[in-house]
Amino acid sequence: MKVLLSRKDTVKFLILSELMKRKDSSQRDIAKKLGITPQAVSEHFKELISEGLVKAVHRGYYEVTERGKEWLRENLFDLHSFAEDLIKKIYSDQVVAIAVGKIEEGDNVRFWIEDGYIYAKRDEKGNGVALISAEDGEDVLVKPTAGFELPKEKGEIIVVKVPDVVEGGSRKVNIEKLRELIWSRPKSIVVSVGVEALVASRKAGVEPIFFGGKAVCVEAAHMGSGVIVLCVENMLDDLLRTLIDEDLKFDIKEL
Repeated sequence: MKVLLSRKDTVKFLILSELMKRKDSSQRDIAKKLGITPQAVSEHFKELISEGLVKAVHRGYYEVTERGKEWLRENLFDLHSFAEDLIKKIYSDQVVAIAVGKIEEGDNVRFWIEDGYIYAKRDEKGNGVALISAEDGEDVLVKPTAGFELPKEKGEIIVVKVPDVVEGGSRKVNIEKLRELIWSRPKSIVVSVGVEALVASRKAGVEPIFFGGKAVCVEAAHMGSGVIVLCVENMLDDLLRTLIDEDLKFDIKEL
């Protein structure tokens, strides 16, 4: 992070940033904004001009050159990567949950996993503290203060076989029974593996998870979420091998 390790480069970065934000900024304006003396800013401008990063427009006013913009882009990218990594570190020990009831910042809360989702509610003897306020159903950031148990049971997986298109595809699926199955398990996610399965889901009035469906099925079940996965017959063996390898139990239905 050269721009943060060198005071000279830091000031250079700030001056170029101010010129990009306000092209009518004078040296005196920038000195006042950055809290340094006009003399110091003047010296920096001399170096910026000699390096080809800035050019004079008219007396007392300047603009960033293409070379200066490129220098700024490179350092902005470095700063962005640095900040992104740092933010991930800062929030790595915090949890984003779905609020159950209204939660105020600073409330003690209990958070837990249910059906694959993390929930939080006010509880004086809970295992976390709310870092922001949230209404019922909103996302809330929680700082854990005690242990957090993963779900003891894996999610139920129901595999619905869908014929290949040459065997009739979605036309051979009893859409009414499929709709009943989906509505009987409102908390289960619906996944489709194969185009025929996607079409069958849509006929039942559901837009399923399609891209990366197999991986989603596995992850959701491990987190305790129920899954209804519609799978085309020519892709069924691959899906079942994956579920068996992941030690996930499943039921197969033909509708």
